[in-house]
Amino acid sequence: MFRWRGWGVVAYPDWCSDRRGGILVLPGDARADFDDEPPRGSVNAENESNAAIRTPDQRLRVFVSSTLGELAAERAAVAGAISALGLTPVMFELGARPHPPRELYRAYLAQSDIFIGLYWQRYGWIGPDMDVSGLEDEFRLSASMPRLLYLKTPAPDREARLTAMIAELQAKGTVSYRSFRSPRELGRLVRDDLAVLLSERFAAGDSGAARPASSTSSSGRRIARSLPVASTSVIGREHDIADVAKLLETPGVRLVTLTGPGGIGKTRLAVAVGAQLDDRYPQGAVFVPLASIARPELVLPRVAAAVGASIEGARSPVDVVAEHVAETPTLLVLDNLEQVIGVGPELDQLLARCPGLKILATSRTVLRLRAEREYPVGPLTVPRFASHPPLEELASLPAVQLFVDRARAVRYDFALTEDNALAVAEICRRLDGLPLAIELAAARVRLLRPEELLARLRRSLDALGTGPADLPERQRTLRATVEWSIGLLDDAERQMLATLSIFVEGWTLEAAVHVSDLTEDRTLDLLDALAGHSLVSVHRTDAGPRFRMLASIRELAAERLAGRANLADIERRHAEYFGAIVENADWPAERQAEWAERLRTEEGNLGIAIRWFFGHDVAPLPHMFRILWLFWQMWDRMPEGRAWIQELLQRADAWDDRAQAELLLISAVTAVEVGDDDGALTALEGLQRLEGRLDDPYLKSALQLAVSWIRPIVDDFDGALQAASTALAGFRQQNEPFRAWAALTAGLLEMTLGRHDAARAHLTEASELGGQFGNHWLEASARTQLASLAVRAGHLDEARALLVKSVDASEAVELSTQSVTFSLVASAELALAQGDARQAASALGAADRLRQRAGLRQWPSKRRSEAELLARVSGKLGPQVFEKVFATGSQLNRREAIALVRSLPEVDGSGEGSREGGEEVSLRRRIGNGGT
Repeated sequence: MFRWRGWGVVAYPDWCSDRRGGILVLPGDARADFDDEPPRGSVNAENESNAAIRTPDQRLRVFVSSTLGELAAERAAVAGAISALGLTPVMFELGARPHPPRELYRAYLAQSDIFIGLYWQRYGWIGPDMDVSGLEDEFRLSASMPRLLYLKTPAPDREARLTAMIAELQAKGTVSYRSFRSPRELGRLVRDDLAVLLSERFAAGDSGAARPASSTSSSGRRIARSLPVASTSVIGREHDIADVAKLLETPGVRLVTLTGPGGIGKTRLAVAVGAQLDDRYPQGAVFVPLASIARPELVLPRVAAAVGASIEGARSPVDVVAEHVAETPTLLVLDNLEQVIGVGPELDQLLARCPGLKILATSRTVLRLRAEREYPVGPLTVPRFASHPPLEELASLPAVQLFVDRARAVRYDFALTEDNALAVAEICRRLDGLPLAIELAAARVRLLRPEELLARLRRSLDALGTGPADLPERQRTLRATVEWSIGLLDDAERQMLATLSIFVEGWTLEAAVHVSDLTEDRTLDLLDALAGHSLVSVHRTDAGPRFRMLASIRELAAERLAGRANLADIERRHAEYFGAIVENADWPAERQAEWAERLRTEEGNLGIAIRWFFGHDVAPLPHMFRILWLFWQMWDRMPEGRAWIQELLQRADAWDDRAQAELLLISAVTAVEVGDDDGALTALEGLQRLEGRLDDPYLKSALQLAVSWIRPIVDDFDGALQAASTALAGFRQQNEPFRAWAALTAGLLEMTLGRHDAARAHLTEASELGGQFGNHWLEASARTQLASLAVRAGHLDEARALLVKSVDASEAVELSTQSVTFSLVASAELALAQGDARQAASALGAADRLRQRAGLRQWPSKRRSEAELLARVSGKLGPQVFEKVFATGSQLNRREAIALVRSLPEVDGSGEGSREGGEEVSLRRRIGNGGT
């Protein structure tokens, strides 16, 4: 027996999955009557034994049953709630005494008065001679006492035995439970439920027993309140709940309106906030549902009924409610105000006459009152992933957690796996993170695998089907939800919404003005109205406001646009606007990464515009594609660009020399990147036919550079270097940004030809120009080649430093696949030079697989040296081991591949490596185990 921080402690051994032995914790001076040996025998025998577990003041004992590690914070919250009511928590904690655990916890459970069960994901360890875990055994043994049960959600990895145990409880219907998401919420629930349980016992006159009589009905009773009890958990809104609650508690804030499109989760958020603030108001949070009311004058009578005020005679509802509330602190939760916003002036009067009144409203439309604080409720966004992220990363996304939770409602055994996780995440992203849409999609898991559902969603959002019958009719389908909102618009707003549906992934004010063919002031007014109806969202950026429409809204608005007589004019203006963004521009001399980022922002709109030009006027496309090449290079869009080029090549016969030159230039670039050697050689023939027919010095130099990229395909490295040098000289005279690519190309070719000093000079120039132009792709690529030169010169420490710099940019910007593979190949050279052939093979495998995933191939100028490196590494390891380690490397994703580059040890004067991070160590272990 020992004491710790005022708690009496009795050790007992392990019986639960995350326990390593255990201790019974009793507050204050509570102690067990035995020291070394626990009581043995049946529960009844234990009740009659001398091993009584009594606190000196005979307070009621509350036994808390749960696993430990995963619910440590929750157990502390429950202990605090129990102690706050003057009761004694009986809890097991970590310990190491080798006593038979079942007899020990049965003894303490038998002499407790109330049972509290906390469950999340673990079922617990099943001890010798037991067919159930200690967790379930404790529950079974508690049948003779009042029970309060609590389930933590979400629980994406709940073990099957615990799921079955909970399902059995539900099927029997003899006990009920409450859900919670945080320790704070759990503590409040336990405190309130225990208070109700004790007050009911007191009212019933049950004062003669040392312990309350058994009553399973008591365990599910709730405090009377008007807030609806959620039938499903609230997921991904923890920060929103905290923010809104804090806003309502801010002095001077009287009215907060949660706005957002239908299905975004405004009502659930409002109820959750109300529940959190419920105990701070005498009447609790007063919930007033208004979805069924269509006339503003009916709102105040509904509020009066909710607060318990009676409207008699000719008295106005405003007067009745104001006199009833008076100065009493009151929180009104008004749900679904959008169709009755005309009640705004009456709400303003209530706020003026009732100083203790606060209102939390939900509405798709702002009320436009001076007292109003708008809180836009955002979607559960899912980012775009450059590569397949780990399962744990996808599982941590709230949108994915919501999908999994709702999918298990229709398929109890649904699980997020390596096979379906990416499809689930893409479904959530395709649905813009809209909770209602995600829930409707998850319900389809009853019939469809996530991959099948995703394929259907790409065709139409109607694939979501119909939601649960307990949803409001306007939310049974996504279409009904959106149509409800559109029905609140006037004609001009509806027409503007339809026009805006032509944009993909957002638009600027300038674009909206051009495409709608309205004045800027009128466009602003209509955008403001649509934003007020939560049909358009506004995002502040450095370039000014950017507007966006959820996919569900856009799809229905596009249906209306398709029926418009002026559809062709809207499509033409859209194409002209985005075509001009590219056609009237050229590569900037600085901040190229920012320029490429702006194009990426408009990528969807550019795609729509390009498709329009293919159908109506292909003449601008060669120049547009020549400008877009830099964007394609920096953002891994070469395969898509190649597809555009191949389509355009079929229409090239009637163009002038300049258009043909631009088209052949970009055809050569894209063919080399994707490994289409035949296409590149065909482009070379076309370039040769244009020699002497161009007057533009820029294009002449650019075509020479294209020739230098293609000639290595036929092993003409000398001819390639001559063309690159000619191009570089021309670009230097013109002071064009393209000279950086010419310098990089010349450096690569000189490396292949063994001219290392000249290569170093050109690569250094390319790296410096990359920094000057703000082009991280160019800078990183040049550094990797300089690292290769450093390895060949025996400067291994310099090589490692250059490689780390080449991939460190990925923490601030997104490196292209080619840049990462350049780093991997150079790191393989360094690893081999350090005697680590396994890491070299793994790096080469990672580079090969990353290229395959991106639809790319080695540059022709790099193929010879990379093949030689592969042969050297294979010779060191032997073919069989090499193949296995190479395959291990090919399984790495982009993030792991970058970590692999960083994992190379530093080389100092002593030749010892430096300390590595956890991910790097893990990767090196995987590599070391490969092939064994």
